[in-house]
Amino acid sequence: MLLMLAALLAFQSTGSNAPGAKTSGANAPSATHERPASCAVVEIRSDRGRRDRYRFSATQILALDFETRLSERRAHEHTLRLRLYTPSGFLYQVLAVPVAANRGHRRVEARLPVAGTSIMASGFYGRWTVVPQLDDSSEPCGPRRHFVIRP
Repeated sequence: MLLMLAALLAFQSTGSNAPGAKTSGANAPSATHERPASCAVVEIRSDRGRRDRYRFSATQILALDFETRLSERRAHEHTLRLRLYTPSGFLYQVLAVPVAANRGHRRVEARLPVAGTSIMASGFYGRWTVVPQLDDSSEPCGPRRHFVIRP
């Protein structure tokens, strides 16, 4: 039994991601470690002005605009996903925006309709959270931001 376990461990250590392997797996020494793109929701504003940037009255606005800054060293196409959570912590909607390949800093905008939506119909008032993510990553690419929608 121990001989079979030792053979299995020896075989597993010669896999393609083992150090010194000829293929360019994720753990191989030849793999490049580039810094992933980062992003930040830099502004949340309504279509009715900017008096209080993070507090909005649902009866006085039509929509909210989220401006996000994306930074990266290499040009790659991405999909920016803004995950919006209700005050009770449930996922309300994911706003997906395609981002063209470009190096450096870019600004991307996404819009959340408020008037005539379930936000008003169901009374989803209180402190909301927006979490930015890139592509299909489960990890945020930047800090979460909070904003308030009141009646």
